[in-house]
Amino acid sequence: MQKRRAALPAAKEKEAIIQCVAKNQVTLVSGATGCGKTTQVPQFLLDEAIASGRGAAVNIICTQPRRISAMGVAGRVAAERCEPLGHTVGYQIRLESKRSHHTRLLFCTTGVL
Repeated sequence: MQKRRAALPAAKEKEAIIQCVAKNQVTLVSGATGCGKTTQVPQFLLDEAIASGRGAAVNIICTQPRRISAMGVAGRVAAERCEPLGHTVGYQIRLESKRSHHTRLLFCTTGVL
């Protein structure tokens, strides 16, 4: 799993993305489909917060256009982190939620946001 993550184009930009987010109020990440924008960038930010001792205080929310997308991406990211869905990584859609008080990375629909 780590080899596949490292092969994504977003992996090459990890430090630049982290620095840009740290220095700016708003950061726009643009890239081709499948480059890791949705699955990797939130993990970069969460891992950086954990490494700097702010992991328990950070909350990252990523919106998805559809319910199935929010659920699917959350499941994939949880699997990449070798965690059960609903622990550190979760999702919330209309009428359904898979999250806990430990959740720090939440995928949701734009309507829920």
